[in-house]
Amino acid sequence: NEYLGSCHCQSVTWTAKLDVAEHVLCHCRTCQQLGGGPYSCNQIIPKEAISILTGSPKVYSYTGASGKPVQCFYCGNCTSHIYHHQAVMPDKIIIRTLLLNGGPEMPATGEIFGEGRLSWVEELQENLTNGTKKHP
Repeated sequence: NEYLGSCHCQSVTWTAKLDVAEHVLCHCRTCQQLGGGPYSCNQIIPKEAISILTGSPKVYSYTGASGKPVQCFYCGNCTSHIYHHQAVMPDKIIIRTLLLNGGPEMPATGEIFGEGRLSWVEELQENLTNGTKKHP
């Protein structure tokens, strides 16, 4: 299926083809630092499965866990991360699935870099009700 995606400011839009509508959570420190959250929501898809419709993403390069370069494609205006391209996987990209239409409804079906998972992530739903800590 093809999904429409957009950055926060709508300057960059794209379509992405996903075989299955799902998220793989990444707990690596880079995703935490780039996104400011405990994990990112992603899926690895073929490089040709994304098509930029409007705008032109900027590129930031960094060294990934593999020791090889990773290119991060993002909106130069609002800084939403659209996808990453790792040199270690030349024919694939890692798309940010939460930016796709229907993203909030997609289930999380896997995770990577679990060793970086913040200790409180699994406990959130258990311990919080409407954003407030439950009292025994």
